[in-house]
Amino acid sequence: MKENKAAEADRLGRVQSLVRAFGILDELGSRNAMTLSELANLVDLPKSTAHRLLTTMETLEYVQFDRDNCRWSVGVGAFRVGSAFAETSDFEKVGRGIMRSLVLEVNHSVNLCVPRSNAIFYLKQLEARGGWPTAAREGISLPMYSTAAGKAIMACWTEAELDLYFGKRELVQRTYRTIDNRDAMRRELHLTLQRGFAIDDEEQADGTRCVAAVLTDRIGQPRGALSISNSRSRLKKTKFQEIGYLVANAARKMSIQVNHFG
Repeated sequence: MKENKAAEADRLGRVQSLVRAFGILDELGSRNAMTLSELANLVDLPKSTAHRLLTTMETLEYVQFDRDNCRWSVGVGAFRVGSAFAETSDFEKVGRGIMRSLVLEVNHSVNLCVPRSNAIFYLKQLEARGGWPTAAREGISLPMYSTAAGKAIMACWTEAELDLYFGKRELVQRTYRTIDNRDAMRRELHLTLQRGFAIDDEEQADGTRCVAAVLTDRIGQPRGALSISNSRSRLKKTKFQEIGYLVANAARKMSIQVNHFG
């Protein structure tokens, strides 16, 4: 019983610290460049508590400290999160026309996907007329390594990023075609980068095929993927190359438009 109470107290303490940290970040976001005393007063915390939270957030790059004028401000980590959110919203808004055109051109469902918690999240889907329902559908998250959208993004990662990803998870077979060997996956990602698009040939779900291309930000970093999906009978392997070029071209156009208007 005592252990349960201690664990609960520890959990509540961590939640409270998180709430306080977000409170500090909110204040910095609205005013920016404040002293420790100003911040502590605004969030109603002792200076020692505020300083402890700030130094932790500084380590994670969510805040930064100017030692010349002794003021705290929003850090690059918070900027990255905000930029990723803005780009995701812009991809959905700006990319609708491109997605509609692609649906008409390929007559397959078109998906807008973004990475989320080391999985691929299907943010938006436009279905083709008479389309066949697949595992890739709006509002669902699927593993990165077994989806074309996920592999399109992973192909742009550095070796260190791949090592980190592989070090935290096992490549579980989703179907008999899933690539569950890390060396084989690295070869697949290298091939993906060379040809400019990724393929899921029934690797995520039996009977479903997908082709995808990466969406990038202003400096060429992966921010999402555009994919098409359909049944094995409707999306023939002989069409992978042709459709891959179409998807890659649409993804380039979408990236350019978002980066231009964003």
